[in-house]
Amino acid sequence: MFQKIVNGAAVLSLVLSGGLAVSAFLGYRYVTGPDFKDKIKEAVMGNVTKSLPSAIGGQMPKSTGPAMPFR
Repeated sequence: MFQKIVNGAAVLSLVLSGGLAVSAFLGYRYVTGPDFKDKIKEAVMGNVTKSLPSAIGGQMPKSTGPAMPFR
């Protein structure tokens, strides 16, 4: 009876470990793929273009000082 419980736990452990390894591999492949990079770039650029006009609105100087001399 005890041997059946131990064998069942071993099989369950093997299945869980295998599932974790496969899901980690697939997750790595998804994150390093070009589609994921493009999706992230689009999301970041969309957020930047939405917030940029309000972030710098009215803060740009009308004129600047004289140029700094070179040594």
